[in-house]
Amino acid sequence: MTRRMIALAAAASTAIACGKSSATAPTPAAPPTAAFQVTFSQNPAPFQASGCSFSTPSGWFTSARIQETAGVAVTVTMLTQKLDGAAVGFLNESFNSRFGACSGAAFTPGMILASGAACGTVGACTAGTYSTYQFSIAGTDANGHTISYDAPILQLGARPAGQIAVGRGEAPPTAPAPMRSYW
Repeated sequence: MTRRMIALAAAASTAIACGKSSATAPTPAAPPTAAFQVTFSQNPAPFQASGCSFSTPSGWFTSARIQETAGVAVTVTMLTQKLDGAAVGFLNESFNSRFGACSGAAFTPGMILASGAACGTVGACTAGTYSTYQFSIAGTDANGHTISYDAPILQLGARPAGQIAVGRGEAPPTAPAPMRSYW
């Protein structure tokens, strides 16, 4: 009888040990969300008396690169441009009018490819005086996440005394020419 009880106790403890597991099934990781890094070729951007646009030749402009860093493509549906923290109507444009392919890189209009980049010229051609420029993008990434991203603030250099733009209205910098690589 003692042997039988020992055998039953051993069988019961083995059944209990096998039935309980301290390890739980791993929870699948959530799909990543797109992330960005923005670099400017100049910050602060110096005031330039000419070369900004035909109608307003003076202003501030520089090259910008938006790099996607999480490996997730993004469809950009909105570009907002701000001067001194406020959106301004004369900078109301589409993402495609400001950004395009970076030198030697693949590009799809309206998108920032996974681990890819978009490059463009940013800033403002204006007779006004401002201290900062900033742009924001919004859209949806390839994993269905809603994206909203504010670029770092671009400092605008001082407008030299006596520098007043000739021309009417205010215009954004002209459409970007093919970019030279600054990076």
